[in-house]
Amino acid sequence: MLPPALEGFFPANALSGTDGLVVIPVIGRDILVARGSRELTVDREQADVMKFFCQQRLVLGQWNGVDCEVWDLAPECRSMDGFSVMELRSLLLSTTDDQFSLVSRAVQMLEWQKTHRYCGACGSPTESATTDHALKCLACDISVYPRISPCVIVVVRDGERCLLGRQVTWPEGRFSALAGFLEAGESAEQALHREVFEEAGVQISNLRYVGSQAWPFPGQLMLGFLADADTTEINVDGLEIAEAHWWHYKELPAILPPLSTMSGRLIARFVEEVTGT
Repeated sequence: MLPPALEGFFPANALSGTDGLVVIPVIGRDILVARGSRELTVDREQADVMKFFCQQRLVLGQWNGVDCEVWDLAPECRSMDGFSVMELRSLLLSTTDDQFSLVSRAVQMLEWQKTHRYCGACGSPTESATTDHALKCLACDISVYPRISPCVIVVVRDGERCLLGRQVTWPEGRFSALAGFLEAGESAEQALHREVFEEAGVQISNLRYVGSQAWPFPGQLMLGFLADADTTEINVDGLEIAEAHWWHYKELPAILPPLSTMSGRLIARFVEEVTGT
């Protein structure tokens, strides 16, 4: 029996021979979903009608004890009877965390295969490894693994206020936690100090790790933190952040990220800390 924290999924690069098979049908970065179903996978019988449009298939592992594959389907499947196309981002609000994690993995694995067909060193074609999810260049003896880009995201607290910012590409009124990619050779803690200072001019301390979330846009791992403010004067960079403000927990912005995102969870955790709930 799998640990509950794995949420029903166990990775593998080969079928294990289970009685059933479930398939995640993907078109580009969208998911093909059976109408009237709350599941984001289809069974073997449903997948049978798609097999002639399957451009590539990849074993992901086992989902709830059943072998699981992702199929890369041709665009013609967008109009297939009995199915609807769902954008990956829209599923954040309409499905469970475990199912979103599964389809996120599926989309990222397909994109990794498509973008690493050739060795970056010598240009030779890569081949799938036999023991794990890797692509190998036999000429260079190089293994390439799925790309994961670590990011830090933080809600900074000043008493009953928190620091939220608006990216330059976002509409007026939309705010979220500050975030950024880790630089090479940098720890998550160093990245937090740097990003908050770069984007808002604020110095922080007392970093508290909250949790992580896979974020398939296109392939980040979000590492979520709370932190305390050592300084409160804001000086936004104007490049990534258009504005940032201190918000009282009772007067938060009208447009906030949903609880299905790490940013939403961090804001909720900040309110819990302040109110003691």
